[in-house]
Amino acid sequence: FYTLLDPTYAKAHIPIIASVSEHQPTTWASFFFDLHILVFLVPAGMYYCVQRLTDAKIFVVLYGITSVYFAGVMVRLMLVLAPAACVLAAIAVTETLETFTAMVTAPAPASKKATASGKKSAAIDDDSDDGRPLPLWFGYAVIVCIGVLLCQYQLHCTFVTSEAYSSPSIVLAARGASGEKIIFDDFREGYYWLRHNTPQHAKVMSCWDYGYQI
Repeated sequence: FYTLLDPTYAKAHIPIIASVSEHQPTTWASFFFDLHILVFLVPAGMYYCVQRLTDAKIFVVLYGITSVYFAGVMVRLMLVLAPAACVLAAIAVTETLETFTAMVTAPAPASKKATASGKKSAAIDDDSDDGRPLPLWFGYAVIVCIGVLLCQYQLHCTFVTSEAYSSPSIVLAARGASGEKIIFDDFREGYYWLRHNTPQHAKVMSCWDYGYQI
């Protein structure tokens, strides 16, 4: 708890806690790897919430701010940030789509009527001069861009889940700098040694991550 309030506390007073990799500060690369476009949508969601404050939106904003701080202190607390990031990003996407969808579906203002001589002028085709605050093509472009970004986000989430967060095996794999596949077999070899060099009912003290495997 004190480490969350003062990130230097554990390093100064409890070095064993500070030595755990999941207690290290989160890097920008980890933020983007886990959140992808949500990194940019979360601030936008906070902006839309502040525009029309309600009790629920105040809660979401406070939850988002505190979870961003906690996630920055410890990488394992990205789990705390994930729900807040999803809610704020959903608010940003919804508000943006509603704004531009209403713009492109709204009926265009009536074209200019007849001139003083009684002859009707031709309808104006330029979208930037039909009374809309933005050209019609701009609204369509924003909607398409948001759709593409959401599709890319879905593909990224599938990739991250399959490559980084779905490894039930004790044999781990990774990619080297040049793309070659590297196999980490240390866990299996260590458990194999324990199996053949300790009594069947021996008690082994270990970190909590490996207790269920042993």
